[in-house]
Amino acid sequence: GAIKAAQMGRRTILIDKPKYDVGVLPNGLDVFFGGPTGLFSKALRDVAGSTNIAAMKAQNMGRDVIWKHISNCVVEHATKNSEGQCKVLAKKYGIDYLQGSAQLLGEDDESNIAALKKFENDLDDPEGGLRSVKVSNCGVLDENGNLLEDSEAFVSGTKVLVCTGSKATRFPGIPFDQSHRIFDSDTINLLGYLPRSVTIAGFGLIGIEFANIFNALGVEDVKILARGDIETSVKKLNMDMDVANELLRLLKKSGVQILERTSIDQFTYVPPPGADDEFIQMKLSDGSTVETDLFLAATGRHPLGTDKESGLVSAGVEIADQGRTANRGSVTVNKKTLATSSKNVYAAGDIIGHPALASTGKEQAKRAVSAMFREGSDAEANHDEFLSMGSIGVWTVPAMGYYGMTKEQAEKEGYRVVEGTARYDMSLRGRVFAPDGLLKLVVDSDEGTVLGVHLIGKEAAELIHYGVALVKGGMTIFEILSTTFTAVTYHELYKYAALDANIKLDFGVEWQNIFDTFLDLECSLDNDESFLHEK
Repeated sequence: GAIKAAQMGRRTILIDKPKYDVGVLPNGLDVFFGGPTGLFSKALRDVAGSTNIAAMKAQNMGRDVIWKHISNCVVEHATKNSEGQCKVLAKKYGIDYLQGSAQLLGEDDESNIAALKKFENDLDDPEGGLRSVKVSNCGVLDENGNLLEDSEAFVSGTKVLVCTGSKATRFPGIPFDQSHRIFDSDTINLLGYLPRSVTIAGFGLIGIEFANIFNALGVEDVKILARGDIETSVKKLNMDMDVANELLRLLKKSGVQILERTSIDQFTYVPPPGADDEFIQMKLSDGSTVETDLFLAATGRHPLGTDKESGLVSAGVEIADQGRTANRGSVTVNKKTLATSSKNVYAAGDIIGHPALASTGKEQAKRAVSAMFREGSDAEANHDEFLSMGSIGVWTVPAMGYYGMTKEQAEKEGYRVVEGTARYDMSLRGRVFAPDGLLKLVVDSDEGTVLGVHLIGKEAAELIHYGVALVKGGMTIFEILSTTFTAVTYHELYKYAALDANIKLDFGVEWQNIFDTFLDLECSLDNDESFLHEK
């Protein structure tokens, strides 16, 4: 959003509070700056894939030494991102960056009224007004270049874009404050040791990702507690069942245990700080007991609309308090412009609720900026249409990606469909380097149009973007079959899946060539394609 505003010639300042004090380096750099909520898990996944934990253990390296190496690599990855972001913002786009806790002030706040009087002659449209933000604990330097503690600043502008994100949902009964070994999807970023065993509550995307990551880090005892059954959980994620079954197969193959219809009844013992040899002990809903070295509550996230620190409610921003559970506490916005109920204030990202993805949040921010200055085609975009087309990348090991409709969803929409599937070992690269996984195309059986793409396997979160282009472009499997893919690439899987779908069609690619020949004939016969199909 800030870059979009700068590209439109607007002076822009980005105000961001460091997520954790320990994440701020001595030079003031916030290593989490400019990264998504899941930055830690993505970096940890990459480190797990490039680190031979078994070899390090074979050399009698202690768990603390191994974890020190892992954490240093993660911090190095995160630092590269934050440094790069700061350079791009400042040097390329001239965007100011202020660290601190921002509170939106109301239009009738004394400080906002004073700012309006002060800058009235500088405004192109004084009647349009401006909005002010109070920034506390901000990174302000004195005349000698020293950081001032407990400093405040007031920042005013004609428009404000709120992107304050979401927070991990904490269920009662989980003693987060009693142990440094009980985490949620936020505090897991502060993990300071390599666990001996891991128990995860929640079979959502975050829970699945971390189960894979800990397994890749050599943790042999990893359990996922799923409150419901697997099929129901998968459908909530809009995941294809064949992809889900492949995921379950690979999880079980790697030793991850999935306990369906199971939840925690009680934490019977939580080790005190310093008792590192002891385990957390839990009683489960089925009456059994489990002990674990680390517990992660991956039980969802909720928007921070009602957070008092940001001051949105007191500043007149309407907050949703009903409807989808995941959207409670979200900022209510105009679906086209992303404007809030408060004048000159817009919102984007997790703070406005579903789908709460980094990719969609960035696009929302760009559209909001275009709308607030009434420039560009983005200002006219329909928010609902955009959200319905969001692609999903899941950073499991191997990764997953999906876009468009599943077979069940397409049939509910009235389509007659077939599916084309290709396993990774059907391609040369897959056979040699990564045989586990599959790619599936959901295809309209009447037109051959690709309606959905579903992947699990090596680089799936990258490969899905070609699938996005297929679905958005209304392309057919016949066009895929006529495309020459570079040899020894995973993209060849698209052609194998298209071939599989083709043989299931009443009128496959061979018939398409015949139809094209008839349609090119110059005669009085009404040679449209539907007529030829009937004949």
